[in-house]
Order: sequence, then C-alpha cells, then structure tokens
Amino acid sequence: MDISESIERAVGNYFTQWFAAHPYLTWLSAHPLVSLGLCLLIIFSAWGLIKAIGRGIEQTWLFVLTTPFKLLQPIFGLMWRSIRRKFGHNNTTSDRLDSHLTLTAPTERVTEIVDRLHALTQEQQQLLSELAQLTGETSIEVATNSKLDTQYKNMYAKLLKLN
Repeated sequence: MDISESIERAVGNYFTQWFAAHPYLTWLSAHPLVSLGLCLLIIFSAWGLIKAIGRGIEQTWLFVLTTPFKLLQPIFGLMWRSIRRKFGHNNTTSDRLDSHLTLTAPTERVTEIVDRLHALTQEQQQLLSELAQLTGETSIEVATNSKLDTQYKNMYAKLLKLN
C-alpha cells in the first residue's frame, strides 16, 4: 500500500463519515439542479464578500491618502489669500468677509450696509426694466414684496408665452 492510497482512503473515510452524519447533504449532492443552485449561491456570496472587502480597502486607502491634504487645506487657503493680496488681485468674497470682521466701529458697518443696499436696489431697477423690455410691459413699479412676487410670476408667464 503506497502513500497515495492511504491518503485517498483517509479522506474518503472522512467524507463517508461526514455524509453519514448529514444525510440531507447526501440527498442535495445527489440532485444536480439543487447542487447547481447551491454552487451558484456560494459563488455569488463569495464574490460579494470579496467586492465588499475590496471596497473597504479602497475607502481605507482613500481616507489615509487624503487626510493630510484635508488637514493642510486651511494653511494653504491662508497662503493663497496672502499671495493674492500681495500681488494686488481684486478682493474675493472671503476677503470681504475678513474685512467685515476687522471693522471696529459699528457706524462704518452701517454705512457699508446702506451702500450695499443702495447698489442692490439700483441693480434691481435695472433688471426690472430689462425684464419689462423683454416681456413688453411699459413700466414696472416696486412697492411691496407680494406685489413684486406677482409681477415676477406674470412676467415669467409672458416670457414663456413669447418663447
């Protein structure tokens, strides 16, 4: 008796005992359609598990590789703003917000707010007159918010009819 026969006998005895202890599995292995279904179920389950492990590894690496950049982003933002200021670029929104935080007197802030509201009112009048020209209205009066809302809705409806 050589080694391969003894290994074959040992493994065969093991499976014979295991199938004897689990007769339901013996029945399943004897029916090919059920066996095929179980094999497909096992294959797709293993495939899903491998994909989930891969996604987990990918997300872990993305987190590890992007964390230093996320931590250094505020520092780069400050450096970028200081470079823009140094070379005389126009103020950005964030620069305007920074300047609002540095204002000391409330009267300066009030003056700035009033100036901004005046500019917005002028821009609103220009946009309303352009909208009136596009829709064929003769004039538009700004009175209250509810009147403005109905005017905007009516003009939008007329504009849609023209198109």
